[in-house]
Amino acid sequence: MSFGKNFEHEDKLFTTALHEFSTHGYDQASINRILGEAGMSKGQFYYHFKNKEGLYLALIGVMVAQKRDFLQNIMQATTAQNDIYSIFQARMTYELAFAREHPAVNGFGESFEREKGSGIYNKAAEQFNLNNDDLLNALIELAYEKGDFRSDIPLEIIKPLLVYIFNHAADMVDLSEPATFDANLTHLLTVLKSGLSN
Repeated sequence: MSFGKNFEHEDKLFTTALHEFSTHGYDQASINRILGEAGMSKGQFYYHFKNKEGLYLALIGVMVAQKRDFLQNIMQATTAQNDIYSIFQARMTYELAFAREHPAVNGFGESFEREKGSGIYNKAAEQFNLNNDDLLNALIELAYEKGDFRSDIPLEIIKPLLVYIFNHAADMVDLSEPATFDANLTHLLTVLKSGLSN
């Protein structure tokens, strides 16, 4: 994984920055430590990123693009054949596989969540429209039209509830425990189905 900019030391900068921000958080992260570890000059760094904030936001951009691409692909590939619960299960299974395959990116994502309420978190949320769940909302609306949910519960109640659960399911299911992941995911889906399904 990289920033996709194709410059010398790009891959090393990417992995080093992920580790630094994950370990120390945004405020305590050191550009000097990152550059020393990546073997990159300050001049080259500042040409591409301007400052620490620019680097951090570039990392967020990579993470956001990957998640949005996946959700869009899931929608296109599975909405015609599957119900909302199957799509939800596919998404969670993907997140577990992704966390295992890319632990550094996953760790960075977790550290970003700990920045919630800070200036850098708010800036990233605004720049990448993190509070806009258009794809998820479209998926839920389609599922409602298909009859995947109880008709006596208004869509205005179901939509924010499911957006919240989709965005926080990793905490409930616990991606860090592969041994219990399947059972926990099954329990979560059972609760959703028993409460929302027709």
